[in-house]
Amino acid sequence: FKRREMVILGTQYAGEMKKGVFTIMNYLMPLMPKRDLPPADRALPLHASANIGPDNDVSIFFGLSGTGKTTLSADPKRALIGDDEHVWHANGVFNIEGGCYAKTVGLTREKEPEIYDAIRFGSILENVGFDEMTGQVDYDDVSITENTRVAYPLKFIPNAKIPAKTEHHPKQIILLTCDAFGILPPISKLTPDQVMYHFISGYTAKVAGTEEGVLEPEATFSACFGAPFLVWHPSVYAEMLAAKLDKYGATAYLVNTGWVGGGYGVG
Repeated sequence: FKRREMVILGTQYAGEMKKGVFTIMNYLMPLMPKRDLPPADRALPLHASANIGPDNDVSIFFGLSGTGKTTLSADPKRALIGDDEHVWHANGVFNIEGGCYAKTVGLTREKEPEIYDAIRFGSILENVGFDEMTGQVDYDDVSITENTRVAYPLKFIPNAKIPAKTEHHPKQIILLTCDAFGILPPISKLTPDQVMYHFISGYTAKVAGTEEGVLEPEATFSACFGAPFLVWHPSVYAEMLAAKLDKYGATAYLVNTGWVGGGYGVG
């Protein structure tokens, strides 16, 4: 962290670069602009997507990979700020990446038109099968891995907010949980105490294709919906989130993007 450098060994997976930078930001941002400021006034890194509506209402979507951050934030009626990594600071919200890194397995224009149409010259497909003679891409090909991806700049999304920042503070905080047991309701409005419980526990599921060896949803707990990238204790980030929710009056919801009425394979 002192040298602000990282070394990646044994893989060429682009996600390692992206998440390495995010880990560094998880260290630096809570110290900004000064580490002795109250929690509400310091910069909070978010493993979350963000968009903004016509009335300048910012929505934040927390969640692990594959639980809906990219899909739900790519709303044609709202401007996309970013799909995965942001910072909520005293003067609003900004995107860390300047681009998107979306899953492509089973991708169709009907299901996700904004992402599908963003795949053109200038985007990079990773682990995606294609016909070497025709160049035709097969988004259902998982022969390499189910973790097939595309990276593209934000400007490839028609309704992207450029530059990817806003001086407005979030009005809605949405915690995305992929419930593999089918117990949680589709959507729940949370009290401040419930927000802290779900944010710190981070109950969700690992989805097939997001980690090696994961072939079907597996229940897991990931603090702050981003445990692998945290540097400080989870309570540091939770304290900052609680203080910002209190200061700016944002409403919080728990949205189940997994199964309802029965577990995986039933619900």
